Amino acid sequence: MLRLVALTPLLVLAACAAAAPAATERCDVTIKFGSYGMGIDRPLADKVAAAVRTDRDIARSERKPWGREGEYDVCLAAKPGRDAKAMYERYRTMLPARNLRAPTSIEGPDGLRFETIAPM
Repeated sequence: MLRLVALTPLLVLAACAAAAPAATERCDVTIKFGSYGMGIDRPLADKVAAAVRTDRDIARSERKPWGREGEYDVCLAAKPGRDAKAMYERYRTMLPARNLRAPTSIEGPDGLRFETIAPM
C-alpha cells in the first residue's frame, strides 16, 4: 500500500504529460479585433471574413476568441510558396488609419505590425 501511494504522484504527472495540448500551428498573419468597451468593429470584421473566404493564398484560417465583448484574433497561414508579406499587405490595406469604433491591428512576417489609431 505504501508503494502505491508513493507512485500515485508519478502516475498523475505522467497522465498530465500525455494529455498536453498539441503545439499551436503557425500564423503568418494575425488580425486582432479589439474593443473600446462597445464590441468590435463588426462591419470591418465582416469585410475581412469575406476576403479570407475567397483568398486563394490561405492554407488555413482560424478564429481565436479571447474577449467578453466579441474580441477575437484571426490567424492566417499561407499556402506553401505563397508570399506571406503580400498577404499581410492586402489585409493591412483593409484597416483604417483611425478607427472610432474599436481598435484593430495586424501582425505579419518579419515583425511587420500596424495598429489603428484610437480616438483622441
